[in-house]
Amino acid sequence: MKQEQTPPPSLRNVANLMARISLLDEKASGKKDEEYLSNIQPVALGLFRLVVMGEIKKGKSSFINALCGVEGLVPVNDEVATSTIFKIHQGPTLKYTVFFEPATGKPPLEISQAEIANYGTEKGNPNNKKQVDLIGVQSPAKLLEGGLVIVDTPGVGGLFKKHREITFRYAPRADAVFFVTDSVESPLGGDEVSFLKELRRVTPLVYFVQTKCGEAGQAANDAMMENNINILQEKVGIPKGEVRYFQVDSKLKIEGDRIHNLEDLKDSGYAPVISYLQNVLKPARDRNIATMGLRRAASKLADVKASIIRERSVLDADTAEKQASLKEQIQETESKLNSWNTDVRPQLIKEFQVEVAAILSDLTAIISDKLRTGGEIAEQAGDALNSLRDCQPEKIYLDAENLVAATRGAASEVMVDVSKQLETRFVLLIEALSVKAGAGIPSTALIAHDGTSNSTLVKYADSRLQQLVEKGKEGRLFEKVRTGLYGGMAGVAIASVAGGIIGSVVPVVGTVIGSTIGMMIASWWGAAQAGEIIRSKESSVAIQQVHAFIERDLASIQNQVKMGIDKAFNSIRMKAEEALGDMVKRSMEQLADSRKSLKERARATAQEIAEVRQKVEASENALAALAKEVSAMETSLG
Repeated sequence: MKQEQTPPPSLRNVANLMARISLLDEKASGKKDEEYLSNIQPVALGLFRLVVMGEIKKGKSSFINALCGVEGLVPVNDEVATSTIFKIHQGPTLKYTVFFEPATGKPPLEISQAEIANYGTEKGNPNNKKQVDLIGVQSPAKLLEGGLVIVDTPGVGGLFKKHREITFRYAPRADAVFFVTDSVESPLGGDEVSFLKELRRVTPLVYFVQTKCGEAGQAANDAMMENNINILQEKVGIPKGEVRYFQVDSKLKIEGDRIHNLEDLKDSGYAPVISYLQNVLKPARDRNIATMGLRRAASKLADVKASIIRERSVLDADTAEKQASLKEQIQETESKLNSWNTDVRPQLIKEFQVEVAAILSDLTAIISDKLRTGGEIAEQAGDALNSLRDCQPEKIYLDAENLVAATRGAASEVMVDVSKQLETRFVLLIEALSVKAGAGIPSTALIAHDGTSNSTLVKYADSRLQQLVEKGKEGRLFEKVRTGLYGGMAGVAIASVAGGIIGSVVPVVGTVIGSTIGMMIASWWGAAQAGEIIRSKESSVAIQQVHAFIERDLASIQNQVKMGIDKAFNSIRMKAEEALGDMVKRSMEQLADSRKSLKERARATAQEIAEVRQKVEASENALAALAKEVSAMETSLG
């Protein structure tokens, strides 16, 4: 008989377990660990970011309205969103809040549904004159329960080139991207193919939705789908078997919701979309969050266990001889820790700084070789331009935008490659330092009585460097986090390496990379530059001007990337140095607590000792129960 698999724990249950471990820790140590507590709320929220993208008038907003089952939730019809993003999240009532660009200093403005067009459409807010950053949409839609947040982005085609930049701000940090096309116009075109190539360089989590299926017959819908899948395979480079594709009709879904017609709802095609989102995509994301939460819970339990063991060792020193022996051990460990702090720790810090400098130097060299003036990407662009020497200037200027987009795409690939190298080298560095730190600190400060490690560089560095991650994660409610809502989880997939330290380091650099990619893929080839060069009539001059622009563009990208990486590395270095100092400090504090408890033990009456023994036994029982829960949840995650 096949054994049923234990379902994975809910994020709410993981967060609840983390909170109960925190209470036991406070009881055992007499103080709160605010750093640990700050990790609980993000686990409880477990936000899943679904970003909807596509060309103008393909039915993106209608798709979102139908997906949520709320007609008119975001603007549709002929109205075109400006540089405004709509972020839709769950709440008790329908509410719209306009957030203005930070530079304006304007506070958020709550508006009615009827006022949306005044802020969120090209007609009501041309060229975004009102400087709207985004519009937050709170909805009681059942689909949004459990932390699903949907982002409606501006259309990326037509005349609204600025929308491309806005859209790419959100791509690197999406948990899933739904790219929308339709059944009634032409198959995926050149602009869409170009956009999807860039998008795939930023994130592989792209899924496809074909809307307006009710306006064409099933045969026509299937032919369009097959055609699109072939284009995705041949021109975008996505293997046919990896294309996840859905056919839907938003009008039928809205109508079915309105009159509760099950046949319309079935024929709308939304059931497979919702099922895939809820049963495949979101659980995978939740599994990652739960894994990280349980890792922190297990680490905190090790702290609690060490504290209880120390208290038990003092309690069991029931004779003068045992107390003298324990006091001697404490003094010896304290002496070794002082020596470690003055001799070994500075050497580790120096080694860390040298290695970090080497990593920074190597990666900067790679970026320079690829992005500098006359570098590899600039040379490739020059070769492409030289192949157009026999063409008319108009043709060269016409192809210029695609060439600029291609160079920025190549720059994006450089950043992705650099980030992977960064991950690998930091894992190796932290592992090496962890071994040296463990060898340098007295075993009595490192090892619990059962032989498990409770205090290593990896553990403390993970705790300290985790502060960097939270700058890019969702830690508060929607209105309080605004644009920070979509911070990254880069590094979660490899966070199991080196005790999870890379999950703390990489998101910092991932944030730099994400924002830089947004800039480099943005449509900088605007009217001003085009107007300046179009006056040229000679092909050679046109080639020179386009190449000069590309080199200036790459130089600007290189400078921004260099500044971002420098800033990230400085933060990482400082936090690692703090971690090394914090390790010694915490060990010294634990020894001081042991000395204090030993003195109290010597003066305590029989009744007081009995009360302490009862307290320790209760803590030991609670610890065992919580450890069992952590183990069961870890097992259910596989």
